[in-house]
Amino acid sequence: MRRAWAAANAADAAADTRAVRPPGPDDRDEKAGSAPGWATLSALLLAPVALLFGGLAPMATDGCGPDNCSQALDTALAGVMGGLYAMLAGTPALLLTAWLLPRRVRFSTARRIVAWSALLPPLFVILMVFTLPE
Repeated sequence: MRRAWAAANAADAAADTRAVRPPGPDDRDEKAGSAPGWATLSALLLAPVALLFGGLAPMATDGCGPDNCSQALDTALAGVMGGLYAMLAGTPALLLTAWLLPRRVRFSTARRIVAWSALLPPLFVILMVFTLPE
C-alpha cells in the first residue's frame, strides 16, 4: 500500500514540475537586449548624419547674410542647434539607461520606451534641417 501511494504521489509531483508557469514580473527577460541593441545600432547610423546636416545648416544663411535673414530661419536654426545639444547629451544617456535597466520582465516596456526615445533627437535634427524655411 505504501509503495502504491508513493508511486501515485511521485507521478503527481513529476506532472507538477513539468507544468509551465507563466512568467512573472520578477522573472528574467530573455529578450532584454533586443530593443537597446537595435536602438544603439540605429543611433550609430543616425547620429553622424544628424551631426553633419546640423553642422551644415548654418550655411542656409549664406544667401541672406547674417543680418538680413528671416525670423523664421533664425528660429529654425536655433531649434536645430538645440536638437544637436539634446542629441549629444540625451541620446547616449537614454541608451545607457536602456542598457542598465534590470533585465526583468516588469522593466521590458520601460526599456523599449527609453531605447527608442533615444532616436528622437537625431530624427528631430534631420527633419528640422530638411524643413528649413527660406
